[in-house]
Amino acid sequence: MSSTTRAFCLALCLSIPALCSASEGASSTQIQVKTERRIKFTRDWRFFKGEAAGAEATEFTDSAWRTLDLPHDWAIEGPFDKKHDPNTGGLPISGTGWYRKHFALPVSAKERHLSIEFDGAMSNARVWLNGKELGSRPYGYASFAFDLTPNIRRDGDNVLAVRLAPEPQSSRWYPGAGIYRNVWLTVTGPVHVAHWGTYVTTPEVTATKATVVIATEIQNDGANEAAFELRASIEDAQNRTSALVLGSTILGVKLWSPRTPRWLIRRLSKSPTRIAGTWTTPTSTAS
Repeated sequence: MSSTTRAFCLALCLSIPALCSASEGASSTQIQVKTERRIKFTRDWRFFKGEAAGAEATEFTDSAWRTLDLPHDWAIEGPFDKKHDPNTGGLPISGTGWYRKHFALPVSAKERHLSIEFDGAMSNARVWLNGKELGSRPYGYASFAFDLTPNIRRDGDNVLAVRLAPEPQSSRWYPGAGIYRNVWLTVTGPVHVAHWGTYVTTPEVTATKATVVIATEIQNDGANEAAFELRASIEDAQNRTSALVLGSTILGVKLWSPRTPRWLIRRLSKSPTRIAGTWTTPTSTAS
């Protein structure tokens, strides 16, 4: 199955009106797939501090591991020790830690495309799904994502395993250790806005109107070509929506400033006859 991506750009002259088999003892989380594209994936993880040979395997027994919710930083739990670098707080920021998450999909997700996104994991991350390595990310300060679809089990227990190995003497300040930010499960159809697939700029802004350029990358992970319609709208701070049509002008723009940070939300959907999915991008107009 080949993956196809296409980029689309809307140039809009606008203003915003009047505003601005499961392991022994482990239980699987039943994922609720509704209308949201991104599902917070932070509850009921299992954690072990230290090396655990074979912990990437689905059949590995993690029943004795600690159960916790993310975000989690094992270094901040201490203990403080003079042998540790004082520049990193005298805390144990290095070593090895494992996280495992058991989950199952509902019938409604049978035909869906799934990916996992980590907002931050410190560091030298390696990620497996059902014993298959998805990839790695050595840098601990940036988010990263992997496609789950090829290795997902639609009718049974899934196990996501993460191994982290932050190194000693690797920071001039306290960096933390572990999956220290949120994790997200992204659920879409085969045709969807790509990961980080929107780019919004405002090349021209005045007190009354703004030109907004929206570039969107559409990804097709299906086996066949697909027809779709790309739509965009903007919401103000009061959740009032304005549809965006190519070349339209709306008066009464509210500019962004530190005193009035009025963020606008742009929504995208694509479909030949129905809404196939949505993508939300925070943006603003600034002078």
